[in-house]
Amino acid sequence: MTDSQQNPHKLTLGHLLANVSRLVGIRTRMKLQEFGLHHAQGMILFHLWREDGLAQNVLAQALNITPPTTTNTLQRMERNGWIRRRRDKTDQRIVRVYLTNKARALRQEVRNTFQELDRELMAVLSENELNILMASLLKVHYHLSQKIQP
Repeated sequence: MTDSQQNPHKLTLGHLLANVSRLVGIRTRMKLQEFGLHHAQGMILFHLWREDGLAQNVLAQALNITPPTTTNTLQRMERNGWIRRRRDKTDQRIVRVYLTNKARALRQEVRNTFQELDRELMAVLSENELNILMASLLKVHYHLSQKIQP
């Protein structure tokens, strides 16, 4: 175990943000597993709950995963009854992904679970600390997003 793992106060800001992100990711995966979903499958459902019928390549780009990985994940989701895929009516090269009734029915339950996770995260902070953290993270997010956009 390194010094930084034993004492988080010795981490750089970047390492601390990465570690917190990793831990939130682990908690997210744990929550998704309660529904029988893997992380990428949950993220696909989140996108489709916002906009059903997205093109498969749009989902791949949104999740920053390769098209073959997207295809494999979607095939598994289709076998498990979460989604169905159909060729676009006007452009047969495009495969669109649609939610099934099973996935639609799960939306509120998943939303409630993730609201619970948010409450868990916020419970360790005072209202003032939460406001400062949110403002600070938004500021860092904006700065980094400006650095990586073409």
